[in-house]
Amino acid sequence: MTTTTHLAHPEELLALDPQAQLPLDLESELLDTPALLVDLHVLERNIASMADFATRRGMALRPHAKSHKSTFIADLQLAAGATGLCLATVGEAEVMWRHGVRDLLLAYPVFGEAKLRRLAPLVDAGALTVVADSIDVARGYSRIATSVGRELPVLIEIDSGMHRAGVLPELAGALAAEVDRLPGLRVRGILTHAGQAHQAVDQQGIEQVARDEVRAMQRAREGLEAHGLQVDVVSAGSTVTTPYLSADDGITEVRPGTYVFNDLRTLGRYACTPDQLALSMLATVVSRAPGRATLNAGSKSITTARTDQHGHGHLVNRPGSGFRQVSEEHAVLGLAAEDEDLRLGERVRILPIHSCVWMDLQREVYGTRNGQIVQRIRVDAMRRSL
Repeated sequence: MTTTTHLAHPEELLALDPQAQLPLDLESELLDTPALLVDLHVLERNIASMADFATRRGMALRPHAKSHKSTFIADLQLAAGATGLCLATVGEAEVMWRHGVRDLLLAYPVFGEAKLRRLAPLVDAGALTVVADSIDVARGYSRIATSVGRELPVLIEIDSGMHRAGVLPELAGALAAEVDRLPGLRVRGILTHAGQAHQAVDQQGIEQVARDEVRAMQRAREGLEAHGLQVDVVSAGSTVTTPYLSADDGITEVRPGTYVFNDLRTLGRYACTPDQLALSMLATVVSRAPGRATLNAGSKSITTARTDQHGHGHLVNRPGSGFRQVSEEHAVLGLAAEDEDLRLGERVRILPIHSCVWMDLQREVYGTRNGQIVQRIRVDAMRRSL
C-alpha cells in the first residue's frame, strides 16, 4: 500500500501560518523564522515625515517603490500626499499599474522589444513616464508610443556624478531636442540619481554631493531651455540627498525610497535616527558554542551586504556581538562576553544593512504594533527584476 503525502506548494510556504489569527505574539509557534518584521508605527511616521518635508520645501514627492515593492505601502504613501510612484523595472511598473496607480515613472532606460511590448498597455493608459540617456533607447519608446497612438512623456537622465547612467549636463540639451523630435515622444524634463552620496565620508561630504546634484541639474536645464524646450520636471533626490534639496534649487520633485524603512546605511549617512528604523529580521539561534552563535538567516534572507561599521547587520540590544560570516542559510555571530547567555532556540532581531534588497527576498512581511503581529503585508513585486 502506498501512502501519498501532500506537501505545500512553494508559494504557500510562509513564515506565518496562513491560519494564524492576528494579533499574534512574536514568540508564537505559528510564526516560523526567518521572518521580516515591519514596525507599522515607525513606517507610518516615516511616510508622514517625508511627505511633510517635501511639502515644506515646495517639491513633489514621488517615492521609489523598489524599496518596498508592496501595494499596501504604496497606498500609504499616496494617501500621505505622494503624487505618484517611481519604479526600477518593467515588472514593478506592471504590478503597480494593475493595482490602479496611474502616475508611474520608470527610472531606468528600457531597451529591447520584449520589455517595450509589455509597456504598451501602460503607455496606452497614459500612466507612464520613461527616462532616456541615448537616442537609441528613445527610438524604442517612439515605436511603442506610435503603435498605441499616445504621446509618451520622457525625462532625460543626467549623470550628476555617480557615473552609472545618464548624459553629462552639457550634452543634455542636444539629446533632449533630438528625442523630442521623435514621433510620439515629448520631453518633459530631466532626472538624476546622486547615489555617490553613499561614498561620502561625513555629513559635509553628503551635502557637497547634493550641491553637485543641484548644479548638474541647473546646467542641464539651461541646456534644454537653450534648445527651446520647456522643462516641467526636474527630478532628483534620494533618501540621503533629499534633506539638502528644495524648490529654491529648481528641483520640482524628489524620489527617496529607503526612507519608508531606513536601514544601517541610511543611519550611517545621517539620513535617519535609530528610532526611524522600521525593519528587523526575526531569526533563531540554531547552533551554539563558546563565543559563537549561528542563526538561521543567511544570504537568502539578509543578503551579503555589509558596511565597515556594522558588518552584515546589527543585533538589536546586543551591540557587542557581530557577524563573522554569512552563507546561504547560516549567519555566524561572534558573541561578546555579555551575550554568552544567548540560548539555542532563542529568537533575535537583526537590523538591515540594505532594506531594499531584504524586501526583494520576501513574499510576505509582518506588520507589528506593540510587539505583536497585526498585519500581513504582501510584497507584490518581489523578484520582479525583468
